[in-house]
This record gives sequence, C-alpha cells and structure tokens, in this order.
Amino acid sequence: MRRRGFTLIEFLVVVAIIGLLISVLLPALGKARKSASATACMAQLRGIAQGLVLYSVDHREYVIPSYNMTGTSGAGVPLDGWGPILDRDGYMDSNRTASANPFYCPDTADIEGVASGQTGTNPEAPKGWTDWPFTRTGSANIPQTIPARNFHKIIRVSYWINADNPIGAVTSFTKDLFYTSSVGYGPSSSGTTMQLTRTTAFRAPATLITVADGLYAGRQRDNRLGMTNSRIGYRHPGAPGSANAAFGDGHVAPIKGDRFPRALGGTNVPQEVRDENTGGKPTVYADPEKALAGV
Repeated sequence: MRRRGFTLIEFLVVVAIIGLLISVLLPALGKARKSASATACMAQLRGIAQGLVLYSVDHREYVIPSYNMTGTSGAGVPLDGWGPILDRDGYMDSNRTASANPFYCPDTADIEGVASGQTGTNPEAPKGWTDWPFTRTGSANIPQTIPARNFHKIIRVSYWINADNPIGAVTSFTKDLFYTSSVGYGPSSSGTTMQLTRTTAFRAPATLITVADGLYAGRQRDNRLGMTNSRIGYRHPGAPGSANAAFGDGHVAPIKGDRFPRALGGTNVPQEVRDENTGGKPTVYADPEKALAGV
C-alpha cells in the first residue's frame, strides 16, 4: 500500500490559506487587545475615582490637592502630587513600574510627557507619563522623594487631574474653578494663595471630570486632540481617538478627542466653550454656569 504525501502545489495552497487567515485575524486580535486595555484602564480609573471620593469623605469634604506647594514659581519646591498622596495615606498602593500600578494606563507610551515643561506638538507626549513627587527646576521636573512628609517612593502616573495649575507666572486665579487646585500656590496679584476645594462647590458631580487619560494637570483650554501642549492622552479606540475619564460621582466613561470640553482661554471661542461644558455634557468646570456667566 503506497503512502501519498502533499504535493508542492498543495503545500503552497495550505501556506497561502494560513497566511490569508493570519492577515484577517491579526487586525481583529489587535482591536481585541486595544479593547481589553481600554477596559482595564477604565477599571483603574474607577478605583482612582473611588479613592478620591473616600479621601474627600475622610477630610471633611475637601478635595485632594493636585499637589501642595508654596511660592509663585514653584522653583525648588518639592511637589508631592495626588497619586503619591493616595498612596501614602493608604487609599491605593502604587510604585514606579508599569505592573501593578493603578496610576498607569496599560496603553501608556513610554515617554516622559512633560520633560521640557510642555507636551508641545508631539502627539505621543500626552500619552506618556509623569513621575511624582518631583522638584521643579526651570522647566524640568526632577523626581525626588520627600521623607519629611512621608513620601518615600517615586510613583509613575499616566493620568491627568483636572486642577487649577498656573505654575510659572504671577497670575490671578478663581477659587473653586476646576475639580481641584495647586494648594499653596501664590501669592496672586491680589495677595491670595490657592486653598483646598470643597465638594460643595460642585454643581453637578456626575458631569465634572476629575481625572482622565493623560498626564500632569491643568491647561484645560488645550484639551482637544491635536492641540499644542494638550495634556489629555487619547490612547483608546473610538475615532478620532478617545480618552477615558472619571467623574465626580465615581463613574467612568470614554470621551472622544473632538468632544473633550475645553476651558476659556487662548484662541477658544467663548460660545463654543459654553456649548461644550453645559447642557449635561462632561465639563471641566466645578460650576459651569458660574464660570461661564456672561458668555
């Protein structure tokens, strides 16, 4: 009885079929992986949102500061950061590595996003990370621990917090404008310093963005995808790209890159800013109607 093997043509046909199947399956597998990463990111943000709520409950309804500081420029002042605060105070446990780090989105680009002080025009920079605590030296952020305040480790964070963050210039600021603030910053032109925000300032917690994919803090006027110096990281699927965001009531949802609400400033059209932040849409303002009065 003779055994018959594959002919060369049959073998090539099988190889071609396998190659075709791989070419069909790879995009689907890539999409599945990105979808899984986005889901993992949302789970982490949900944990962060819960940690922020618990912090406020334990601190007489005061919101966690984006960081604590003194002095107008911030030069040479150690900045702790909201992530290290949650870690130090036992609300979340974190580290500097990507694994087992609740402050690090699975789709984070391995880029120090604000190494030169801004993200500039590099579309990958907002998808990167920031190390906290740090000391601000010129435009550079130099990671360092703060043993005197019980910050004994550096934590890598790839989420942005919705904070009043006007570091770098003497300016005026409005109390309780965004979700939180750079507590101790000042003095302003009127001689005041930033204080803690209370949750009673929130008009609609369910629409107020607290943290989102991205890095550092502030610059709400440049939140849209493709804007120069944007700090929102559009890492996830959802054309033209989406960012996951946590809200003041603890829930999490994605926001597309052409829908993320901006604040007044720069070349933004005031009426467009009002439209983006009101009507039950996600907002960066603690009280949109008050902040946008007269617009």
